Amino acid sequence: MGERQTKAVKVAEFLADHDGVISTDQAKSLGMSHDEVYGKSTAGLWIRHANSTFLSAEHRMTDIALVRTAALAHGGVIDRTSAVWLHGLTDELPTPITLSVPRTAHGAACAVDTQVRRRTFPAEDIATVRGITVTARPLTVLLGSSALRDGIDMMDAALLRRLVTLRQLRAAADRNSGVYGMAKARKLLASAEDLSESELERKFVRFLRRHKIDGWLQQQYVGGHRIDFVWPEERIAVQLHGWAFHHAHAQWERDQEITNMLVNIGWLPLIFTWKRLEFAPDEVLRELCTAIELRRNVG
Repeated sequence: MGERQTKAVKVAEFLADHDGVISTDQAKSLGMSHDEVYGKSTAGLWIRHANSTFLSAEHRMTDIALVRTAALAHGGVIDRTSAVWLHGLTDELPTPITLSVPRTAHGAACAVDTQVRRRTFPAEDIATVRGITVTARPLTVLLGSSALRDGIDMMDAALLRRLVTLRQLRAAADRNSGVYGMAKARKLLASAEDLSESELERKFVRFLRRHKIDGWLQQQYVGGHRIDFVWPEERIAVQLHGWAFHHAHAQWERDQEITNMLVNIGWLPLIFTWKRLEFAPDEVLRELCTAIELRRNVG
């Protein structure tokens, strides 16, 4: 095999391994000249998506190709929602592609829709996934929790699956205390670290008193099971749930057993989570008040 053929094979293998995305510098490292790169582009074999970043015409612009193109074009670190996807913590890639570049970096023309922030992360919070520079998983979980609509669920799932630990999240938060979006992430982290059943119940008591809801009793037994809050006259039972990663499967099974028992004896079971009490209290209030009103009207 001649030198030209060998070079062509190397380039083809590189494109196959990198989802069809290649930069001018990467092509040159494989032995291509500037004229050869220019020739590929003008012949339509490589489609330019940034000043020096191309997609092979033999490849589709997939989600991972979009992320690669943005990272190469800007020379940045994939972070926030795009990092969540790259780490496999969500199934769909949100848009735009999110990344960060050093404050001294110059702007880059890129056809891919991107959201770029200027900041530098500590070395401990940088990782490589599929050859792409990305924030490490703990920092990704923190920044993603504040950027995604369901960020708290993503953090909870990552803890439940033991993809990250509270200690790792705390260390990453402390190293990046001034990063945009960290304030909300730290609030969620503090809750995950410290929220106990008693604290959650006290939060619900404050909620009930603030809205002048009466008729309830706390920590009562119904059908042999202890219920967090009950409205005995209306036969309503409220159970409070915190973070899923705190609960074992056995607890989940007991919760189902209690719910079924309550229904079978004519009670109305309601479940409210810390997440909803914290971020959607109006919904909780509406659901609870509707339930109380309906049961009183029936009675």
